[in-house]
Amino acid sequence: MKKQTDAAALEQYRKEHDRCLGIATIEFRTEKGLSQSEVAKRALVSVLWIQRLETNELHTDYTIRRLDQVAGALGIELYDLYKRVSEMMGPPPWLKGEGTQNDE
Repeated sequence: MKKQTDAAALEQYRKEHDRCLGIATIEFRTEKGLSQSEVAKRALVSVLWIQRLETNELHTDYTIRRLDQVAGALGIELYDLYKRVSEMMGPPPWLKGEGTQNDE
């Protein structure tokens, strides 16, 4: 029988993911020598939205489409953005150590 994912662990993982998404956005933006305003203009979002994304202060859900617009504005694929986030975070807590316990 599989373990149920702990709601608190899932929420913590989501928060950490959002934080790393902001850091990755900053990293890509600075690597490309772009300002927040340039990224916002290219992505068709407000500068405030970019600022909130980068500082993990978005208080609304964002869509994959909007993140794809930001990735495009950064000159990268959405996959590259998520790959950088994944590298920062490592595997989710419910996958860590998977296969190390015997299911009996």
